[in-house]
This record gives sequence, C-alpha cells and structure tokens, in this order.
Amino acid sequence: MRIGYLLFSGGLFSGGLLVASLAVVRKIIRTDAPRRERLRVLEVDDVSSSPYAVTLPLNDATQAPGHYAIWFDSGRGYAQLGAVLAVDERASIVTRAVVIARGTPLRAGLSVRWSGVVPSQAVDVALPFTAVTVPTALGPAPAYRFDAPIDRLPASTWAIHIHGQGASRAGPLRGVPVAHCAGLTSLVVSYRNDHEAPSSRDRKSMLGQTEWRDIDAALTYAVAHGAEKIILVGWSMGATIALQLTRSSQHRKRIIGLCLIAPIVNWRATILAAGRRARVPAPVTRLALHALESPSWRRATGLQEPIRLGDLNWIDNGFDLEVPTLVLHSFGDLSVPIALSRAFADAHTGLVELVTLPPAPHTLEWNRSPHLWESALSEWLHRIQLSRSPWRSSE
Repeated sequence: MRIGYLLFSGGLFSGGLLVASLAVVRKIIRTDAPRRERLRVLEVDDVSSSPYAVTLPLNDATQAPGHYAIWFDSGRGYAQLGAVLAVDERASIVTRAVVIARGTPLRAGLSVRWSGVVPSQAVDVALPFTAVTVPTALGPAPAYRFDAPIDRLPASTWAIHIHGQGASRAGPLRGVPVAHCAGLTSLVVSYRNDHEAPSSRDRKSMLGQTEWRDIDAALTYAVAHGAEKIILVGWSMGATIALQLTRSSQHRKRIIGLCLIAPIVNWRATILAAGRRARVPAPVTRLALHALESPSWRRATGLQEPIRLGDLNWIDNGFDLEVPTLVLHSFGDLSVPIALSRAFADAHTGLVELVTLPPAPHTLEWNRSPHLWESALSEWLHRIQLSRSPWRSSE
C-alpha cells in the first residue's frame, strides 16, 4: 500500500502525523544512549584525601542510595560515587563519596553526566580477565572473558552477559562477580551496532530480531572452549535477545537458565507505554508501530527488513519457552513497566520467577540495592546448577 493513500483514523493522515511518527521510529531504533540531563559539579573536596567527596545539585538520581558514576570532559573523566554523605534540602545540594576517579581530574564547575555504569571497565571488577574476539557473520566482535575460580576450572557452565540497546559491555559487568562466585566462566559480549562490534548495513537497532545472531556466535565460542551448559544474563533489550536465543540458537538445548534484568518481553506494549508516558498522541505511536512492521516503509525507516513485533512478544507468543527464568525488576522502572514482567511471569507460571526490587530507574536495580540483587541472583544460580544436568550432543 502506498504511503500517500494509507488510511488512518478514518481519513488521510496529515504530513505532520507522518513526520511525527517517523521521529518516533528513529528514537525506537536508535543505537546510541538517550541524552541525560547534565549536572554541574558544585564543589570537590581535597582530592589528595581518600576517599574524598563531590557536591552536586540535589535531585532524585543524585540522592538515591547505592552506587553510581559521573562522566565528564567528553568521556575522558570518570568518577564512581558511593554513599550519600550529606543532603542540604534548603540549598538543594547533595554530597557523595568518590570511590574511584580516573582520567581528567574532577573539579568544581565541570559539566557531568549521571550514569549507572558501575563498574565502567573490566579491570574494575577486580577479577582476572582476557580480552577476546568472537567471530560473527559481520566480523570479529570484542568480548571480555572472566574464567571461573581456579579451583572450579575447567568450568562446564558459562554465563553469557548481554547488554541492552544503546549500552555497551560495561553495563553487564555488574553481574560478573556473582557468576564468578557461583563457579561460572563469564563472557561479556558485544553485538552489531553497539559501537564496539561491527555494524550492519543500516546501522539501526532491530530490537533483538537480528542481534541474537551475534550472541549465538558467542555461544559457539563458549562451546568451543568447553561450555556444556549456558546461562544467559540479559539486560533490557539484552533480555529480548536471550529469549530469541532459546527459540533460534543452534545451541538452544545447552541453555539451562535465563536471568533477565528489567526485561523487554513485549516490544509493542513497551513502545505504547513509552508513548503514553511521553504524551505522544496515540495515532502517532500506532503509525510508528505500523512503520516498523511494514515492508512498504523500509525506505522511510531505513531498516533493512521489517521488524516482526509479534515475534518479540513473549507474553502472548512465548508458548515455546521452556527454560527456567529469573526476572529482576523494580517498581521504579518508568521505561519498561514492571506490569509487563508480571504478565510474563503469569504467562509462564512455574517457569518464570519474578523478584521485585526497591524503586530504581530502568536497569539500575543493582545500583540501588546491590545486596538484594546479588543475593537473588546467587541463590537462583545455585538452584539452577543443582537442578540441571549437563547436556551432551554430537556438535
């Protein structure tokens, strides 16, 4: 059907509706992280002392308990922040401990970007690791490999850690220490269009529909290096990818468990919820969804192929899921409603376990409550490894 003759809401859609819908599409399939509010550093204590402190404007993020970070000087400076030391509501400021700082020195007056990426580098995990590459159809994709503890080698169970849309390998590093303590070897992977792995021709996010192929290559790498059982740890869209692997991977019978953090289990419902939250008119969002799915809109969207949103709905169309799954999610997630995780768990009773964590923004459940997050994952990993025997094949 030609765009110029598409009927919508009982009449020919306007040029404004088309423009607005395509703007929504561009946001949906973007591969960079959304811009965050910039903060101004108000004061820095004597940096020669350890730890020292930084004072920032007070808001919900900067006063939240837990572990966070700030980036500055175009990414050349980084500081990991710990405990809240003081809050002055009259002056609207908060002072936090600086746990780690590197790169450009932190000083008053700098503009900084708030982040949940803690740790930010593999070396920050304080575990031995190796930088490796995974051969994919698009080329070599970088990965971090953290071998299991020496007394547990060779490890027959591997954890594959998959980041979300607009993120990088640094995000899933939060889960590596728990997997290590459970005796697993961890592979922290990259995939197409994440600005680390090779890009596809269109350089657009396919919301997990094609990205899973690169992670399947990572599973092939793991199997070639001794993995008999595999646990997938997926964050946000990384959860979509993990679910796709249980359906399409050549190694799917080796997958014994999924841990999904703030998962996107139904892209259509997630996009509709985001549109309502942003007060985007419903016709605009619905047309954007149509554009994603329609072959006729490929030239306008720039996508190499339509996105089959129905296949990315694991609430209504996930009848083939057979893998025990842990979901870690928070009521404070305004990007991916926890109601979708509840519906996912209800649709797979006895298979999916939902652990609700204290209020935190999207994928910041660990940052807000690291002990609760790690305890839930650790206990589940222990149960999974006891209940699932190794799988053998002729691969």
